[in-house]
Amino acid sequence: MMKVTVHLLPNRKETRTVEFDEGADVESLIRKLGLLPDSWIAIRGADPVPSDEPLLDGDEIKLISVVSGG
Repeated sequence: MMKVTVHLLPNRKETRTVEFDEGADVESLIRKLGLLPDSWIAIRGADPVPSDEPLLDGDEIKLISVVSGG
């Protein structure tokens, strides 16, 4: 079992710790939080990560909501 810390930004300003089995990816994390994968950008450190990127035990991931409109 691995633990990942998630920071939901910018509006929610919420931090959660989520447990996963080894091999989970960013999309699994977003779905486990009840969010839509197409509505969030994942950042590890200072770099964006794709939705199929494997998570690592102890990761800190920032999820930034995508805003669109016209």
